[in-house]
Amino acid sequence: MTIRTVPNNAASDLPDQVDQSELLDLLGYNIRRAYLVVQSTFDAHMEKLELRQADFAVLSTLRHNPGINQKALAEALVIAPPNMATLLDRLESRGLLTRKRSTEDKRNQHVSLTPQGTRLHTQALKAAQKADEAAVLELSGAERQQLKSLLSTIFFS
Repeated sequence: MTIRTVPNNAASDLPDQVDQSELLDLLGYNIRRAYLVVQSTFDAHMEKLELRQADFAVLSTLRHNPGINQKALAEALVIAPPNMATLLDRLESRGLLTRKRSTEDKRNQHVSLTPQGTRLHTQALKAAQKADEAAVLELSGAERQQLKSLLSTIFFS
């Protein structure tokens, strides 16, 4: 498997003619650059499983929340309902999940993994963990935990 990498954002690694010092002082720019590294590494590891990041997020959430309704799934993953419907259609056509209308409220659909979806999730989780490790290879274990903690503070606040 070929792992694509995105150059890191250290100012010293940039060509002399490109001054990005102003951008490198901005948190959002640094998060975006780090995301590009993580995304590229994740995509390379998931390529043979034919999964995108959103696909994996759905499989993972369904694995731990079987029977969740489609609206709650979309809200939890911050995916617009029309986009979630398209994503679920694609995963359902691959035999990875099922949707059932609620007997109590016909407007709701409950979503669960199929056995095939559960098996693919297990493989994908291993690939995602390898991708994470590869993306933050330069960080110590303590730095990785600190980074996750700081980032979660931002998006949970």
